[in-house]
Amino acid sequence: MSRLLALLALLPALLTAGVSFESDPRPVNRTVPGASYADMLTRIMPAVVSIRTAQVIPPDVLRRYRGRIDPNDVQVDRKTGEVMVPAGLGSGTIIHPDGYVITNRHVVTLPNNQTAETVYVKLNDRREFRAKVLGVDPKTDIAVLKVEERNLPYARFADSDKVRVGDVVFAIGNPLGVGMTVTSGIISATGRSGMGLDYEDFLQTDAAINPGNSGGPLIDFEGRIVGMNTAIRTSGNGGSIGIGFSIPANLMTSVALDLANTGKVVRGLIGVFGEDLTLEEAAKLNLGKSGAVRVSEVSEGLPAAKAGLRVGDILVALDGKPFDGWADLRIAISRRKPGETLVLNFIREGRGSFARITVAARPAGS
Repeated sequence: MSRLLALLALLPALLTAGVSFESDPRPVNRTVPGASYADMLTRIMPAVVSIRTAQVIPPDVLRRYRGRIDPNDVQVDRKTGEVMVPAGLGSGTIIHPDGYVITNRHVVTLPNNQTAETVYVKLNDRREFRAKVLGVDPKTDIAVLKVEERNLPYARFADSDKVRVGDVVFAIGNPLGVGMTVTSGIISATGRSGMGLDYEDFLQTDAAINPGNSGGPLIDFEGRIVGMNTAIRTSGNGGSIGIGFSIPANLMTSVALDLANTGKVVRGLIGVFGEDLTLEEAAKLNLGKSGAVRVSEVSEGLPAAKAGLRVGDILVALDGKPFDGWADLRIAISRRKPGETLVLNFIREGRGSFARITVAARPAGS
C-alpha cells in the first residue's frame, strides 16, 4: 500500500516530464508600429509616372481609312499636329531630376516589336511631356526615357542585395489605366527566373500587380526603389493572383546608367560557362549551402582561358564573396566593365586556388 501511495505522489511529475511548449506572457499589441505609410507615399508618388505610346497615322493612310477609324481612338499632338492612335500603356519612375525615366522595354515596344517613337510621360500633377527613348535592353526588359524638363521629383534606389523575404514592399503604377494606384505586400522570394529573359534575378512579391503596372516601382517602407514591376503569373484571367516579379534595383541601375549615357548596354565577358553543383556534391567539398559552380566550358582565347581556368574547376567565390549559383555569377560578371579585373576563387582536384581575370566586352546582342 505504501508503494502505491508513493507512485501516486510521483504521477504529476511523470505526466509533465514530456514535451513542453513555451508561451509568451506579454499582452497582445493592439497597435501596429508604422500603421500608416501615407507620409512616405506622399513623398514618393510624384516620382511615379504613367507612360503611353502611340502610332502616328500618315496623312495618306488617314485619308484612305477615313470613316473606318473610330474618332474616339484618334488623338492629335497639340505641338506637332501629328494624328495618332494609342498603342500601349504602362508606368515608370523618374530617377533623376533632369527628366530621366526608367521603365520596361515592353512598355515602349509596339506590336510589331519596334521601339515606339511617340511616347508620352504623364506626371502625378497631370503635366504630360513627350519623351525620347534613350535606349532599350531586350536582355533585361529595361528602357530609359528622357523628358526635357528639370527639377522633377525623383526616386532613389535601395541596395537590392540586402532585400530579405518578408520585407514590406509597395507596388505603384497605373494598373488597367484606372489611375495611379498603390498596393502592398511582402517580398515572397528572391532570385526567381524563368520569365524568358537572358538575365534574370527577379524579386517575387504578393503585392498586387496588374497590366499597366509594368515599369512602375516596387519600393520599400522608406520609399526607395527595390525593384521594377515587370511580370506576373496568372490563373488565366490576366489579373493578379499574388505572384508578381520585379527586376532588382541593382540590376536596374547598372543597365540604366549604360542606356542613359550611351544608349546601349556594355556587358562583361570572361568566356566561361558553368552549371550548379548539387547539395550533395557541395557537401562532399565541405561547401555547406553556399552556391558553387562547375565549369562546363572555357572559350579558347578569351580571358578565363588565358587566366588558366579549366573545365571541371569548381567556382566558389567572386572577389572573395560567395554567390547563389550560375545565374547569379553570370549576372555579376556581365555587370563588370571591360578592362576591370575580377578574382574567381575555385577548387581544383581538392585544392583551393584563384584566377585573376581581366574582363573583356561581350559582343553586341549576345
